[in-house]
Amino acid sequence: MENQNNTKNTYNILKTVNTFSLIIVTIIDIILFFGYISDYKQGHISFLFMFMVQCVVIISMICSYIVYLRKKDSPYFKHVSIIGYIAVYALAVFGAQNDMVFIMIFPISIIYILYFDYALILKASIVFALINVGDVIYYVLFLKHMHSGAPLNSTSILLQAACVIMYLVVLCQTTRISNRNNSIKINNINDEKEKSAQLLLDVLSIVDAVKENCTTAETYIRSLGQDVETTTTTLNQIAEANSTNAQSIDKQTGMTSNIQEMIYSTKEMADQMLALAHQSETAVQGGQEAARCLQAQSRENIAANQQVVSSVSDLIENAKAVEDITEQIFSISSQTNLLALNASIESARAGEAGRGFAVVAEQIRQLADETRKLTEMIQHIVENLRNNADAAKTTVDEVVEHVNAQQDLINNASTQFTGIGTHMTQLNQTIQNTYSKIEEILQSNNMIVDSINQISSVSQEVAASTQQVVALGENTRDAAQNAEKLMSELTQTVKMVDKYL
Repeated sequence: MENQNNTKNTYNILKTVNTFSLIIVTIIDIILFFGYISDYKQGHISFLFMFMVQCVVIISMICSYIVYLRKKDSPYFKHVSIIGYIAVYALAVFGAQNDMVFIMIFPISIIYILYFDYALILKASIVFALINVGDVIYYVLFLKHMHSGAPLNSTSILLQAACVIMYLVVLCQTTRISNRNNSIKINNINDEKEKSAQLLLDVLSIVDAVKENCTTAETYIRSLGQDVETTTTTLNQIAEANSTNAQSIDKQTGMTSNIQEMIYSTKEMADQMLALAHQSETAVQGGQEAARCLQAQSRENIAANQQVVSSVSDLIENAKAVEDITEQIFSISSQTNLLALNASIESARAGEAGRGFAVVAEQIRQLADETRKLTEMIQHIVENLRNNADAAKTTVDEVVEHVNAQQDLINNASTQFTGIGTHMTQLNQTIQNTYSKIEEILQSNNMIVDSINQISSVSQEVAASTQQVVALGENTRDAAQNAEKLMSELTQTVKMVDKYL
């Protein structure tokens, strides 16, 4: 809100100064416009010079009005208007027929003090000074006479230079001092304004805080009175209940004694459990040792069975070799029998000469028959031996499988015994921890018994102190009521400042 007000004030100031400057510039330009027309009609100036002045006057006025009408508080208006006036002033000074035309600088330049722009005044003053210096050089060196046609007059020259320079110096210094003084005054006013505002805010803040604190204090005092009354009632109830607590403490003492006896019994049971845990741990260790022995024996049985399997396999191979040999012997006996039969046939053909050979052939045939019979018996025995060896191999394989299964069971039992041993160790540790906790509970229970005895004695002291506190509470309640009345009166007094908020 304050920023909006500042912006509005700045707009109004610039608009007012721009409007006033435009009016003065317009009046001066109109005077120059018609004045130069009059000089031309009287033959004092040429048409070309008049036309140039009129063009510059019209152009400067048009530019000034365009900037002003587009934005009445435009910060560029002062630059446009003074540039146009400088151009008009330069033409007027150099082409004038009057020695006092340089005083045109006075009415227009004084207006720009209203802008409080020292840089603009300084620049314009320098330009105006240069124009006048150039004008003096122009009519001294080139014209050789004054603008009016009069001979050169040092007094007029010095008057023009002194007036212009002193005026411009005074104008610049006046603007500078004025700006500085205005800045100091504005800063002082702002400081005083801020101090006054801050002082007012502080006073109002203090009053508001006092008002709020009074209201809060009144609430607290009212609450305090209620709390004191409640406390008094509660203390009476505590005094009444305190006697009941003494009876309850006696009962708790008896119950604590029973708990202590139960804790002693639990401790004895924990001792028995600890002994049983040690025995179980010993038994589990023995089972683990037996399982290790069974594992070793099982490994030996597996090795022996593997040797038996190897021997039976060799026996089967040997039986097969014997069977092959008996087959060869049987083949030989069959061939021998066939030869004996052929020999008998040939001896029969030979007659008496082959009778002796026939006897020998008969003997060979009989021997071949016996060999064949013995070979058949051997073959039958070898076949039975091979069947028995196969059955033995099958049995031994089954035994090996059972032994392997037994080994797996033994390994499983060993693992179970190991797990049981671990659990028994944990159980033993848990029982020991339980035993420690029971001892701690026993110590805590003893401390509870002592605390109950102390509470019983303190309870009697509390009963006596409660009566004193009840009396004190009644006095405090009366004081709180009086304070509440005072705070209510103070609150009403502080509310009188609300009209300044």
